[in-house]
Amino acid sequence: MIRSMTAYARREIKGSWGSATWEMRSVNQRYLETYFRMPEQFRSLEPVVRERIRARLTRGKIECNLRFEPDASAQGELILNEKLAKQLVNAANWVKMQSDEGEINPVDILRWPGVMAAGEQDLDAITAEILAALDGTLDDFIVARETEGQALKALIEQRLEGVSGGSGEGPFPYARNPAVAARASGRQTGRCRSAAGE
Repeated sequence: MIRSMTAYARREIKGSWGSATWEMRSVNQRYLETYFRMPEQFRSLEPVVRERIRARLTRGKIECNLRFEPDASAQGELILNEKLAKQLVNAANWVKMQSDEGEINPVDILRWPGVMAAGEQDLDAITAEILAALDGTLDDFIVARETEGQALKALIEQRLEGVSGGSGEGPFPYARNPAVAARASGRQTGRCRSAAGE
């Protein structure tokens, strides 16, 4: 089956954790080259994603992008670093006793870097869903290549029919030597198939 090397696929999934979107696009390339753009927390997936792509594709320059938008309500509860907060309160009290001025503002303590942190999401559970979505995106991508490949095949056949003039004598009826005509026809067909990525 003729498959085009240019294609595009996009798939979005949503969960209680937020949303993730895969985008894949490719252009003509003799060999397989893969390029990735992923959020920092999912960088470790790159080797896995590369292997899944290589298992199903053999040619083309492939760009694979992952966008991740966490749900604000799924960020986890805020975590208080009590040890650091106590140190800051003690330090603030000492400064107050030395200068005998000002009051301790609890909000200022909470704003201090490292005092408050958001609990992290369970990336392992999210990763499983994201990789399943990658497989679906690959399915869509391959279908897009095959669909465009069929369109290319129809175009090539139409062009070959136009060259032969519909005479049924092949694409080179003007060649007096049948052997020469066969070689020329074979070269032309080979070029067309190569251009179509067959």
